[in-house]
Formats: sequence, C-alpha cells, structure tokens
Amino acid sequence: MQSLRPLLGLLALLSPALWASPMPDLMATLQFDSREMSADGIDQRHSYRETWIRQGHTLWSERQIPESVRHAFEQQHEHSKTPHKHFIPEMAARWVTQDADGQFHLEYVDGDHKQRVFYPATEYGQAGFRPDWAQLSRLFDPAQLKELTATGETGEHDSRWYERRQGDQILRVLWSDSLQLALAIDRQTQDGYRQYHMRATLAPALPSPLPWQQLTDYQQKEVSDFLD
Repeated sequence: MQSLRPLLGLLALLSPALWASPMPDLMATLQFDSREMSADGIDQRHSYRETWIRQGHTLWSERQIPESVRHAFEQQHEHSKTPHKHFIPEMAARWVTQDADGQFHLEYVDGDHKQRVFYPATEYGQAGFRPDWAQLSRLFDPAQLKELTATGETGEHDSRWYERRQGDQILRVLWSDSLQLALAIDRQTQDGYRQYHMRATLAPALPSPLPWQQLTDYQQKEVSDFLD
C-alpha cells in the first residue's frame, strides 16, 4: 500500500484555511494511574507513561516501556514452541494524521522490528482506536466542558479546574484554553474505591527531528499481514 503522506501534504497546500490548526504544537509526558478495590478487598493498581506529541494535524503517542521488558518479551517469543508472527499495538508508537476532509490515517510504528503497520478504518476496533479528533488532539473534548462547572481553582498555563458530580461519580478536568489541552483529568467514585488520574507534563520544545521523520528505512505493513 502506498503511503498517503504526499496526498496529505498536497491537500494542505490547496486548502490552507481548512487545514489550519488552532492548537499550538506540543510535546508532553502523560502519566496514567488507576486504582480499583474489589468487593473481596483486592486492591488493583495500574500505572504507565506515554510520550505524546501534537504538531498541526499529526499526533504521535508512544508507551514508555523499559528496554529490559521489551527484551524479555522478545526472548520469550523467540524461544516459544510455536513462534508466530505477532504485533502488539500497545508496544508500538501510534501515528495519527487527519486530512483536510477530516479523514484519519492510522499507523502503528514498531521500532524494535522497524515496521510501519497501517490500520484501515475497518480494523480500528481491533486496536481499540476511536477516531475522535477532539478527544485525541486535546486529551479531553472541550465541547464537554459545558456539562461541567468551573470551581475557581487555577493551574499553570492559564488553566482552570472544572468539575461534575453525578450520582456517586466525580469528574474533574484541568483545562487550558491557550494550549487547547487537558493538563489533568480525575475520575473517581465518592468513596474512592475506583479512581483514574491523568497528568500531562509539558516538554520545553518538540524533538528534532520528529519521530515520524525518521522512518525512511522502515518496512510498510498492514495489520492484515499479522492476522491468522
């Protein structure tokens, strides 16, 4: 399959007004933490980090996985009694672009095997991908802020806290208009038995070169190449 990058670039030139993005370019580390206490007293906690980049109509997100863990996984697979082709989206970087017509182009980039894996729209569910640009590019859809109430609390980058209490559910969002970004999201029950937290820590600048500018020697694949 031929890459759509040249076509996307041409559309950007032909439709600059439509293509213009109101959002500043950003790089951040996203910290995710969740906790749930089951009825039998088992306390389950999950935590992970992602590197996240937004430039115009391009998004890049990559789970921060220790090299030792990646190596152990590869060793386990190579010494399996039945080794097979495998691809795990969560272990690869996600590269998303949106064209001037609002259409998505989704690839997962496997740096360990130097592969770019294209996902057609029919396979989005297989990767757990939701093509919601407002949510993906801002980490929280700003249209939903109208359902929340400003608390009067403020944060960095001219951000403000918004809150909604519905039944036993509490949702808090730290939103920055200038960045067009949610800097923090907290969801929890009032008794605290279920919690979810996201924090975005901004980097001073985007990396140079950008990750998607370093893929010239990567092999192009499609997700169907890995399906049985």
